[in-house]
Amino acid sequence: MDLRRTGFVFLLMVIGISDLFSQQPAENINSKPHYFSEYSERYTKDQLAPILEPAKVFYVSNKGNDKNDGTKKSPFKSIEAARDAIRIIKSSGGLPKGGIHVVVLEGNYKVNDAINFTSEDSGTKEAPIIYRGVKKGDVVLSGGLEVNTKKLKIVKNKKLLSYLHPKAKGKVMSIDFSKADVSSYFKGEGNYGQISMNGFLLQLAQWPNRGYNHINEIIAEGPTTRWLKPGEKPMPYTKENPTGGKFNFKEDLSKLVVDEFKRTGDMRAHGYFHNDWYFQDEPVGNIEGDVVQLLHHTRYGIVKKIKTVPRRVKLFNVLAELDEPGEWYFDRKEQRLYVWPIEGFKPGKSTLTIIGEAGAEDKESVLLAELKSPKLQGLLNLENTEFLTFRDFIIENTGDLAVSISGGKYNLLASSVVRNGLNRGVSINGGEYNGISGCDFYDLYSAFKISGGDFISLKSCYNFATNNVIKNCRLKGYGVIGLSGVGIHFAHNLLHDMNGAVTYKTVNLLMEYNEFYNIGYEMGDFNVAYCGAQWYTMNNVLRYNFVHHLIEPGGHPITGFRNDDNGAGMKVYGNVFYRSGRGSCIFHGFLNDFQNNISIDGAIMWWTLKKPITPEGIQKKWDDLSRFGSDLPKGDKGDYIYIMEQVIGKEGWKKGAWKENFPELEATINKNPWAQTNCTVSDNYAYDIRKPIYIHGGSGTVEGLESKKVGQFKDLPNDEIFEYPQRISLDAFKDIAALDFTFKNDFKIMEGFKPIPFNKIGLEKSAFRTEVPNKKDYRSKVYNHFKDDKGGRYNAKIVNARYPEPRYFK
Repeated sequence: MDLRRTGFVFLLMVIGISDLFSQQPAENINSKPHYFSEYSERYTKDQLAPILEPAKVFYVSNKGNDKNDGTKKSPFKSIEAARDAIRIIKSSGGLPKGGIHVVVLEGNYKVNDAINFTSEDSGTKEAPIIYRGVKKGDVVLSGGLEVNTKKLKIVKNKKLLSYLHPKAKGKVMSIDFSKADVSSYFKGEGNYGQISMNGFLLQLAQWPNRGYNHINEIIAEGPTTRWLKPGEKPMPYTKENPTGGKFNFKEDLSKLVVDEFKRTGDMRAHGYFHNDWYFQDEPVGNIEGDVVQLLHHTRYGIVKKIKTVPRRVKLFNVLAELDEPGEWYFDRKEQRLYVWPIEGFKPGKSTLTIIGEAGAEDKESVLLAELKSPKLQGLLNLENTEFLTFRDFIIENTGDLAVSISGGKYNLLASSVVRNGLNRGVSINGGEYNGISGCDFYDLYSAFKISGGDFISLKSCYNFATNNVIKNCRLKGYGVIGLSGVGIHFAHNLLHDMNGAVTYKTVNLLMEYNEFYNIGYEMGDFNVAYCGAQWYTMNNVLRYNFVHHLIEPGGHPITGFRNDDNGAGMKVYGNVFYRSGRGSCIFHGFLNDFQNNISIDGAIMWWTLKKPITPEGIQKKWDDLSRFGSDLPKGDKGDYIYIMEQVIGKEGWKKGAWKENFPELEATINKNPWAQTNCTVSDNYAYDIRKPIYIHGGSGTVEGLESKKVGQFKDLPNDEIFEYPQRISLDAFKDIAALDFTFKNDFKIMEGFKPIPFNKIGLEKSAFRTEVPNKKDYRSKVYNHFKDDKGGRYNAKIVNARYPEPRYFK
């Protein structure tokens, strides 16, 4: 047994399972393509359209006129006018060599109608078309409904003052919309819209402002839907007769809140009523005294599932809790907007924008600077365009979507800020070499989704997201970033300070050189990169990433990367995990690898499940598939063959491109797809990891995960490689306090381990990101901020301190 297998032999001797090690010699660590830095070349080669000196330049200015000729002295007023001028050039003689630039001069450009581009607006490789702001940060494209801030007045009316929190009196301003129909922006009952002021997204009034309050007593669990029988309907309810669960808070509930609900009947309860992996947004049905009742059934009911962690809930959309700058509330009953202005607010000069979905016909009003704002697909929409770049813009105050790129090739959003959105920032759907680079995404519900390629032919799209910052998105759970397709590149991105992250259903994904931190700080059973329940997701390479400071609130664990529910095909290689929650990686399906990684300061390196490896156990799992379509819905999670065939065709893994590229998939399905077949865990380093390999003995169900049963090495397939990591000292690394995990020059690396290019991880300077934050500076601040925050048992004060304050407080 070599040194790599004996790194934790002392632990094995204690627990008496040293004889259960796999004795198969490790495969050559240098044998797989993704072990080499050159592996990325097929993704990065020709990734970007060429940047050329333009043959012609048009200019756009807020002070221009669309009848002008588009010169700097006589600019157009709109981007559409420049687009139409380029169409004329193309139709009359074609694009000049070098292409055309459209320079948008400094200013805030109100986008009332979607700006659409089609195939006739395309450039070429020799003549690309670039739309760009004159200087990064100087040009704003803004949607939404602009409010005339001269009309905002300090609340002085006695009746209105009686609605407000004592702190808010003399601070909060309001505006009466009873003569202007803005109801489509403020639909209520969970669809409240958003508000921005001077470029900052404001916070809807809620209690508390950050984090959660706590359920004291569960008076009634309430009706559930999780265990309904076929044909059984949920318990009925009405607003007059709510039937949901009941509870009270440990914290004192203000009488103002109780009175407000009786007046408006429009509040939500957000939080974790059952388990910390299931965030809920539920309507409140009644508040009587200190007892809050939900309007109707929930999926699991209100249950104190985890004894050590209280159920956490906040009240949302509460005027009586508008108690700090930056909070707002729209009173639907009286059609009045309340806002506590942020620092720097100046009536008539500051902007206040309502973000939402307008109705088909909004009426003009003297209260509004501009009211026309139809329902948009996106502010910018590119459909089947080619060699088209948009760069150096701030795109804000958007509804469902800011930018849509559909089909085509070499379309790029670069060096831009996408912020203050009701829903998603960018959608890339199909085409090839379409991407996002050097952009910042924040104060959105979700950042972006990227799809493309063909699952049957395995043709790659090479669509990409590189060198972006993603932070402070509101979605809780998977999907802040969604990746789907073949051959997607996700690299050099920095993700932090939010409770959502990456989910992917891909083949040949390359996720590399990214940094993740302070993610999932209020959730449980969560991961920064997640895939699961799919057998076709082959060769998804997650390499050279840095995952740190995932500090769980208690309850269900957080880990770095995960392939869940018997999912296949994840290759985790060359990553650094430091304080990454409960562990570094989870998988319990087939053709997954965890190799050449470094895990520091955590409970577990690799977490897996006890799976069937006997002929009888394997056959039973195959027999269980027959339940789908009879007592289980066809295509429900776990119906693996059916789900896979919907994507790659009938027995697609046995033929064509799949058989040629992934013959191991057919071989593994024939052998045993219900366990860790053809998996490898080897050549890893660990420091202060209490259970380097943990084999959970329960099932993968919610109830099974509560089990205390522990598996053993004999429960893993006996002809695969599952090695304990080699112990490493912190002295091996250059600077722990600066989170620099580069090996010192004199560190002797174990045989087979390839050095991780740690200095390349994270943001990098490029044509679209000319300045990057000093990694030593910001990582040192993160290290010091969390130095004394050890996680573990739930502490409300400590957990709430992990929440980033709104940007306008900084």
